Amino acid sequence: MFRVSVCYGQPTDPAAFDEYYESTHTPLALKIPGLAGFTTGKPKSLMPNQDAPYYMVASLLFDTADHLKAALKSSEMGAASADVANFATGGVTLYSTEEITRA
Repeated sequence: MFRVSVCYGQPTDPAAFDEYYESTHTPLALKIPGLAGFTTGKPKSLMPNQDAPYYMVASLLFDTADHLKAALKSSEMGAASADVANFATGGVTLYSTEEITRA
């Protein structure tokens, strides 16, 4: 499994971020070809007196490296990436991981 993590910093207007993300950005992300899963979550720090480093983390999941590579080159990913500037006032950090399941 391959994951793209999109980590959003604290926005200047959290309510506006949430509304835009749900109504506009999510539909764009869901059009990305090869997408096997899409989740979002708002981190909570487990350390006392310490805030989480991000406001929200989105995860885009792909079954294979080829699916991820194709998605990164797609016009749909381009549209979703270009849209980030419209709402991510707190900045964004983006990275990918190859996940290994151990059980």
